[in-house]
Amino acid sequence: MPRIAAEMLSRLLATCAGAAIAVGLYGALGSGIAPSLLRPIQPNAGAVGASLPVLSAPVVDSTPVRLVIRAIGVDARIESRGLDPDRNLATPNDYRDVAWYNLGPRPGEPGNAVMNGHVNWWTGDAVFTHLSRLRAGDLVEIVRADRTTVTFQVTSTRTVDPGARIAALFAPGDRSTITLITCSGIWNPLTRTDSRRLLVSASRV
Repeated sequence: MPRIAAEMLSRLLATCAGAAIAVGLYGALGSGIAPSLLRPIQPNAGAVGASLPVLSAPVVDSTPVRLVIRAIGVDARIESRGLDPDRNLATPNDYRDVAWYNLGPRPGEPGNAVMNGHVNWWTGDAVFTHLSRLRAGDLVEIVRADRTTVTFQVTSTRTVDPGARIAALFAPGDRSTITLITCSGIWNPLTRTDSRRLLVSASRV
């Protein structure tokens, strides 16, 4: 694992970045006008080898825009986030959203896509309040900007220390996986963070 990736993970876990968007929905096909069947097309004497209209191909935009986890009632907007000024993984601007680490792979691409979310907020519940309820086999859906959906199945859940270094989170790979991260354990008012971090791993199905 590159040193910079290990440092980013360490900072993420230490600051409780729980791993996530400008939403762009694109049109699919350009519309061509078919010639009228009631009126013959008159050839243009000045045109030589006139080309036919070209239809544009559907635009594929795999940017994740929404996270749906039906097992725990999550239907959240995904923010595209990178690093904060301290070079920690940025957390969501809105406690109801999820932050996708946009310097890594997109969900559905080879490799591990990392997302974080808050476990609670000063007003009460947050997006990942019930993340610990997920079990192996539960489904996680990622809706993309092109309106396609990529589905993942939970494979494992675990808690780690805030300073733990987990090489697999940012390591390249052939399989498409995601890791959801949030805070866990006991709140420490002195450090203003929780004592553990919860990681939920899922693989594409």
